[in-house]
Amino acid sequence: GEVELLAKHVTIKQVKQKISGKTFTPGVIEPSFGIGRIIYCLYEHSYYTREGDDQRSVFKFTPVTAPVKATVFPLLQKPEFEPYTQRVGDVLTRAGVARKVDETGASIGKRYARTDEIGVPFAITIDHTTFEDDTVTLRERDSMAQVRVPIADVGELLQKLCNLSATWEADVLPKYPAHGTTADQ
Repeated sequence: GEVELLAKHVTIKQVKQKISGKTFTPGVIEPSFGIGRIIYCLYEHSYYTREGDDQRSVFKFTPVTAPVKATVFPLLQKPEFEPYTQRVGDVLTRAGVARKVDETGASIGKRYARTDEIGVPFAITIDHTTFEDDTVTLRERDSMAQVRVPIADVGELLQKLCNLSATWEADVLPKYPAHGTTADQ
């Protein structure tokens, strides 16, 4: 049963007591949230496949975070394209836009797919129209929309797009003429 406590069995006092303890500072701290996990999260949230084609994978890095901002594609591997490829590369270099050149013999659609897969936000194609009017085709990765841009403008335009002081929808589409289709070959 029951237990009964009487006042003579219990004493209650208020006491102030100093307890000293030993402090310990760890020499090694192992956080469980390293840079690798941050990078994996960035990859996970940036990856998708094109609607209707599970074979077309895309890394959707923002232009600010993409290591390569633009790829330059001469349409064909012919000597007459080389001066334009060099000139566009020089314009991009002066504007501080990281770029690579893809001169492989693959179709333009396959080259677009290859750069989408590694997260390059913009593609510049040098084609036969370039010889006539000194413009290039500028393609935006996410919408696959294409416009014609004068070579003289492409460096500054990409610089603004890459530092987010301009947007594709507000600053590019209204100003430059649309080119081709939005579907890649």
